[in-house]
Amino acid sequence: MELRHLRYFLAVAEALNFSRAAERLHVAQPALSRQIHDLEETVGFKLFQRTTARVRLTDAGIHFRQQAEKLLLQLDQAVADARAIAEGSRGRLRIGSDWNASALPITSAAHEFRVRHPDVPIDFVELPGFEHAAAVLDGRIDIGFVAGVAMALRTDVQAEIIHTCAMKAVLPVGHPLAAKAKVRMHDLQSERWIAIAEEEVPGFKTLTAQLMRPAQFTPRFGRTAQSLAGLLAFIGTGEGVGLIPDLFLPAQPEEVRYVGTDGEPFRMMAVWSRDAPAGHVGTYLEILRQKIAAGALLPATLHRSPSRRAAGKGRVQAAGGRRAR
Repeated sequence: MELRHLRYFLAVAEALNFSRAAERLHVAQPALSRQIHDLEETVGFKLFQRTTARVRLTDAGIHFRQQAEKLLLQLDQAVADARAIAEGSRGRLRIGSDWNASALPITSAAHEFRVRHPDVPIDFVELPGFEHAAAVLDGRIDIGFVAGVAMALRTDVQAEIIHTCAMKAVLPVGHPLAAKAKVRMHDLQSERWIAIAEEEVPGFKTLTAQLMRPAQFTPRFGRTAQSLAGLLAFIGTGEGVGLIPDLFLPAQPEEVRYVGTDGEPFRMMAVWSRDAPAGHVGTYLEILRQKIAAGALLPATLHRSPSRRAAGKGRVQAAGGRRAR
């Protein structure tokens, strides 16, 4: 059974006349009769009683007409809804939210998106950044934000660099290189490096080591902090040094210095499904791009990352009068 069989059947059922139905459908009457015959063969019962004087529906045909009309209405509605989503005027937008990306105008872009499309609910789904690509693939979020080094070999999601920034060495004020405007990564190879705990920022040590490969050394790690604030405190007391993307750094505390490096820049990427319709995601991305290009980055703060136990469980919705994160 094909969709045209149902449309032909409904045309005849409404007109109760094969000639008039054929004219309405712009097909030849013999061809229409064959299609109805094929449909009756497929369903296994007669839909019409035909005499030389008239055509009428059988009892089974009356029931079939009611169900076919519902089915086609549902199909038409599905097409209309899908078109509205593709055009960005209906549906729901779910945005992955991670404390590491909070300096980007993600919430501000969502606010402008909602102004443009007030009928589209927006959810902020709290997830650590390393889960965003997987969350896009399994449908938990529509768009997420991931460090570029984590996306180097991935081809299963769509990705785009939305912000690039320098890597900064974080040094205690008494360090011999703290007064310099820029240092070579190679000059830091003998340092002891402060890390953030794996349960707080998964992959922090791995990311740091990857960023040091071009300088041809492997970092020697010392103390482990539970947050960015803790990392800065350890460095300020002389426990070691750190390497942090400029995007994530708060105002410089008195006890440390942020120094530029010759390391590879840090890239933040937006990720979304290759199968996602262009509507909501495309509209939101365009707003976000414009805000970043206009310099709408937010001041970083001394974030404390959510624990892994809570990761992925938090969801903050922004729709109508509900408060966004």
